[in-house]
Amino acid sequence: MNLETNSVAKALDHEVWELTPDPSLLTNYLEKLPFCWVQAMRGEMSYTWLSRSPMVLLQGTDLSFPELGLTLSNEEVERVLVRRHPVHSGVISLSLVSSCQSEQFVVNAPVWAHDAIAELSLRVVDTYPHGDEPGGIKRIQRKLCACCRERRRKVRLQGESHPLYHLLSFACSRNLGLRVDVDSSMFRYGTSLLPLKCSQERGRMFMRASRATFSLDLSEVFRAVACMDVLDESRVTLMDCYHSHGEHLLSLSQEGDELFEVWRAMAKQAGVEE
Repeated sequence: MNLETNSVAKALDHEVWELTPDPSLLTNYLEKLPFCWVQAMRGEMSYTWLSRSPMVLLQGTDLSFPELGLTLSNEEVERVLVRRHPVHSGVISLSLVSSCQSEQFVVNAPVWAHDAIAELSLRVVDTYPHGDEPGGIKRIQRKLCACCRERRRKVRLQGESHPLYHLLSFACSRNLGLRVDVDSSMFRYGTSLLPLKCSQERGRMFMRASRATFSLDLSEVFRAVACMDVLDESRVTLMDCYHSHGEHLLSLSQEGDELFEVWRAMAKQAGVEE
């Protein structure tokens, strides 16, 4: 064990580092990691991948993760922080926070990856004691009318009441991969998920695969539209989801028409036109 690089890691027991938001930072760091967990977060959803021998490509100001179907816009990064993971002491977290402070990109890596952590220490521009570092992403607070606030409250109390919960539970039960497409200001991804189990807690639904986890706050999904489409010459069910102000959140799709038939049956039962 290299004592010098080990002492660099130990410094994070007591402080948080702020780094320069340089696109080459992540590429140099990742190429030294044996594996890591990559997480794209915003208020309504989170997607976490386990990446072995991670690869990232620098394309202009964008960072591309080909194996994950993920692209990160470095132009949207305002702050880069390195800290010990708040729960797992054997993990170091590198967080990139967006300029709007509503999105965050996190790389969690083992603390024993000393060479990679030493690479980060070369880019430190400021340090903070634990608890005094700048904040991460802020919870999205959209203005809602009284009836929409009540609807959100009910979903957070009983997530199973949301129609999308039943659709996604059915999708998980079919042992067919779901495709998740998200396009936000800081990152975009189009990736497949083969859920092994799903659950919900306080209105947030979790779908877990062998090397990935996707979570979605159902209480922030106020509208979903399903249709049949053709992708790569295959028929798929496509669901577009929208938040309370009518803007697009994400798209979910699954091969075949089973999911669409469940949607149509639910719509008829509720007396809603397709």
